Amino acid sequence: AVFMKIDYKMKHSYYINAILLYLSLPEVVQSKYTAAKVEQYAIETRNENSDYGCAMWKNSDSPIKDDLHAWKTDLFWYNDKLRERTDFAPDVRSLFSEDASNQDKVCRDYADPSGILVSPSGEVDGNMSDPKTIQVKPYLRKLRRLTTGSVDLRYEFFSKSQQLSYNDKHGYIEPLLPPLRHHLFCDDNQAGMGWLDFIIHDFGHICRHGLKKTSRTVFVDLGATYNFHSDEIDYSSPAIRMIEQYRRFGIHFDHIYAYEIRDWDLDTVYKSIPEHMRGPLHWINVGVDADPSSENNPYRMLLENFGPDDFVVIKLDIDTPDIENPLLEQLLTDPKLQEIVDVFYFEHHVVMEEMKPYWGIMDKSIVESLEVFQKLRKAGVAAHYWI
Repeated sequence: AVFMKIDYKMKHSYYINAILLYLSLPEVVQSKYTAAKVEQYAIETRNENSDYGCAMWKNSDSPIKDDLHAWKTDLFWYNDKLRERTDFAPDVRSLFSEDASNQDKVCRDYADPSGILVSPSGEVDGNMSDPKTIQVKPYLRKLRRLTTGSVDLRYEFFSKSQQLSYNDKHGYIEPLLPPLRHHLFCDDNQAGMGWLDFIIHDFGHICRHGLKKTSRTVFVDLGATYNFHSDEIDYSSPAIRMIEQYRRFGIHFDHIYAYEIRDWDLDTVYKSIPEHMRGPLHWINVGVDADPSSENNPYRMLLENFGPDDFVVIKLDIDTPDIENPLLEQLLTDPKLQEIVDVFYFEHHVVMEEMKPYWGIMDKSIVESLEVFQKLRKAGVAAHYWI
């Protein structure tokens, strides 16, 4: 039935090979959350993980060694393609029609990442100058829309490994793995510490299924440390980088609630962030309180002002486990909060030998952290590790 819908011009062996590869991918189970193979292995093999975040990556006898290697290859390819998009996209909500009849087209034009190139051999090929290279993306999108209505990141970017987890609310998402940050940390601690490129967002899926024309978009920054040492904008700030990545795919934040306990001059704060953040910014120069009844508990603010139709992102990184862990627990146990919070970034401090110089002695294990984050994903919250 699918092939009958394909234009006769596609009956070329190159296209057919690409389509067969696409159709051969295993179907995603349409449940709340489907974990990638490597993620489930990381949780179930407690002994291998132990207290060493890099053990899995360095074990040459691991049964998922090839999967991890393929994942690294796919991830670098994916990020190379993402970096091609340097301009901000328009706010997709402003382009949605009142009846949402054009939403798929808007999301396809602005929120989906750029397409792949499949060479005549059937291998992924990024050589734009090769005249034999065939652009198959439009046809693959047509096939994808016949089944689920969106672009399949597994095929377009992760066909080698297929190691993506899936949340039906937010689409494809990176597998939860030690060392709870980019795998390059295991090769070079300093180089891998600050990389956000291990995080996968299915912006096309979010655009189609997580946004309405009337949705409000909210970024809650708990531990809002930007560049307050000078009047220059620090574009290497992880929070600024993340906010701008959303913006490049058509998600503009209406509100940025920035909580920071250290006392900073407000004039310096505004000079140290990009212009597009200044209007939405709510600078809250107080410490975060984990008490649910406190006016400084950010969850209380969210529950009182926002709802399930809004798109809410939280970044938690205040380097104070006595406050962070109760906030994590509150999100884990409050169904109403889970309906509001879409995305949650958190640098979870656990017992990990490689991070002892930075975190000190902690009490939670790596596997306990993986299990907690997976529970959040199963509850509909796209939980990602932060740096």
